[in-house]
Amino acid sequence: MLIWFCGRQQHAYWAGDALITDDGQAIEGDALDDVCLVGVVTHTIHSVSTDENPFM
Repeated sequence: MLIWFCGRQQHAYWAGDALITDDGQAIEGDALDDVCLVGVVTHTIHSVSTDENPFM
């Protein structure tokens, strides 16, 4: 999911009672009150030049 936390957007996933961000930070407890859900990520787009497994 895409969240707004500490003045910036971050990707995170829900694990138990905490949100885990891409950099491994766990957001839990009272800190969750400061999180705003921006949206649910359904697709990620990579440019062809950075794709490690292109099927062209």
